[in-house]
Amino acid sequence: MSTRQIYLDNNATTQPLPQVIEAMEAAMTGSFGNPSSSHSRGELARQILERARTAVARLMDVTDDGIVFTSGATEANNLAILSCLPAESAKGRIVTTTIEHSSILKLCDQLEERGTEVVRVAVDSNGLVDLKALQDSLTATTSLLTVQWVNNETGVIQPIETIAAIAADKGVPLHVDAAQALGKLALRVGSLPIDYVSVTAHKIHGPQGVGALYVRSGRTIRALVRGGSQESGRRAGTENVPGIAGFGRAAELRATRLPEIALQVGALRDRFEQALVAAFSDIVINSRPAPRVAGSTNILFPAVDGQALVAHLDQAGIYCSQSSACTNQRPEPSYVLRAMGLSEEEAYSGVRFTFSELNTRADAEDAADIVIDTVKRLRGFEGAGAFAA
Repeated sequence: MSTRQIYLDNNATTQPLPQVIEAMEAAMTGSFGNPSSSHSRGELARQILERARTAVARLMDVTDDGIVFTSGATEANNLAILSCLPAESAKGRIVTTTIEHSSILKLCDQLEERGTEVVRVAVDSNGLVDLKALQDSLTATTSLLTVQWVNNETGVIQPIETIAAIAADKGVPLHVDAAQALGKLALRVGSLPIDYVSVTAHKIHGPQGVGALYVRSGRTIRALVRGGSQESGRRAGTENVPGIAGFGRAAELRATRLPEIALQVGALRDRFEQALVAAFSDIVINSRPAPRVAGSTNILFPAVDGQALVAHLDQAGIYCSQSSACTNQRPEPSYVLRAMGLSEEEAYSGVRFTFSELNTRADAEDAADIVIDTVKRLRGFEGAGAFAA
């Protein structure tokens, strides 16, 4: 295995920054306490929670009191969706898209089996939602529209401002999964008619296992976890104070450098793509014509088994993936790429590379060289024929 290791799976998770680890350590040592306790140690823990709540809220441009801390975006997604269904039954009507995160799609599948009507709006070949079909799908009986802001596999940015306006015009509550948008786009959630927004810490160099749901003023949620009165009665159980402290610190750090980081990782992604395009005339950068977040690229390598490519790159010290970390253990082609119209064979040939602020220009250049060499070798093994070099 190569001694050079380059991590390019940052849409799956990012490495916590040193400052984040320090904040978490402080919450477990000098500021240790239960935020529900009335004594001074509890007060210290409460201060940590509220500072983090403010930091996350500012990164989203919302009010502090709208932030409910959760175990991650998956729980936040579930909480938002289930809160919008009729309380007396599992029925209701949900409109979503065919390329949502598995935490949305699998919950919708389960609800559909119980009698909830689920409408899944198609996307085009670039992964952008069909706005006309989405508008037509919203009816007076629709309980919720749930749409992902940025796709975790392709990095495609949905036109959330337009979608929010459509939902508001139809009088339909809107939930947005912003797990891949937080800290990558300048979110202005507070100025948009969005009712619920899910975010998570570990996509912005915060810890795993902590996230939040923003709940717009006037909207309510029904607690999934029952017990104490934590999080203003909206999410019972002692808060994950170290994790929340880390989330808050990550949000503070990202807020100070968001434009700079976007330019940095965008330049790395572009340099990486340019090197591969120069080496191969037949590769396809999926969703390239669509607006994408800076650090994401999903590339189709014709006549190459994507799973084999990922495995060989792993041996060479390049860490990437074929799809979402929540689904890529399955020996199936990406459902996102299939929904965009790719064949099974094409989808199997797709590989995702995602950059972060911790990556360097050398990472992009070295990774491109190794990918090029590996693809050439795999094509040689498989007798795939000639390609441009």
